[in-house]
Amino acid sequence: MRHESVPLIDLLKEEKGSILVFSHENPDADTLGSALALYLFLKKKGKNVKVGCKDTVPHFLDFLPHWEEIIRLPTTEVFDVGIVVDASGFYRAGTEVRAIRKVRIDHHIGGEFYGMYDYIDPSAPSTTAIIYQLLKLWDESAIDTEIAQCLYAGLATDTGFFKYSNTSAETFQMAKELVEKGADPHRTYIMFSERESLGKMKLISKVLDTLTLYEDGLVAGIVIYDRFFKETGTTYPDSEGLVNFPRSIEGVEVAFALIEKPDEGVWKVSLRSKERVNVASVASRLGGGGHKYASGCKIRASSASEAINMVLFAIKEELTEPSAQTVQCPT
Repeated sequence: MRHESVPLIDLLKEEKGSILVFSHENPDADTLGSALALYLFLKKKGKNVKVGCKDTVPHFLDFLPHWEEIIRLPTTEVFDVGIVVDASGFYRAGTEVRAIRKVRIDHHIGGEFYGMYDYIDPSAPSTTAIIYQLLKLWDESAIDTEIAQCLYAGLATDTGFFKYSNTSAETFQMAKELVEKGADPHRTYIMFSERESLGKMKLISKVLDTLTLYEDGLVAGIVIYDRFFKETGTTYPDSEGLVNFPRSIEGVEVAFALIEKPDEGVWKVSLRSKERVNVASVASRLGGGGHKYASGCKIRASSASEAINMVLFAIKEELTEPSAQTVQCPT
């Protein structure tokens, strides 16, 4: 039987020093599921490992095993190995991470590359899918129920619970194996998707009032003002997934959500597409990145109207038949 040697696995097997596995800021299930799964596995292997994130764990992810062990970044510690998961580079931590050796595990196209220990696979449906393959190559028997649950959460959510275009027969096979190892599909869906607060419902109502069509109905967008969070008693993580409302409209090919972040002086842009438009290219024009059907970036603009115009200009470059349209800022 041929033994497949992976430099990253070889590195981690031999590492005697400190290791930090960390997520990107504003974490989703794929980045936290990846970080926690790798952290728990390395702990079982006797490694000196910590798991970190700049932000607190959002309510919709507090079902992930051992989430309470995540340390808040930044930290004064300098790690021998730092591993960023599901991100285009260390900068996506949103804060300083100090490590002697940098490693990236990701399924996004492009981004920063740190050397031979990086493990990037843009064809993977999620970063947890990559982590799963790595752990199987190392020691499949060490993948217990808690690790399987973390991995399944990232796989399920990044495929839209197995309805997005990145879902394949291999994706279902991977999900089957993780369930056999103890992951709970029903609990994952309930905990992630059906625990919304009354404030979140009120936030959705306000946001939907801003929904506007552009480019003869090919583009739809929403604006999430900072005041909406204050008025509804919600926070930034409650904006997760709201971009899917404009995306669901018939005839819309590209959807965007603009989220005001006055503390950073930027507008966060979430982009989604159905088939025709590569929103990774749109995000790249605006200094961000991601996948063909789901991407994002941050832009600096003096108003929502200016930010919308910037986003529409980038989208038009990807549309087959762009048409100029005056933008009025929804209120």
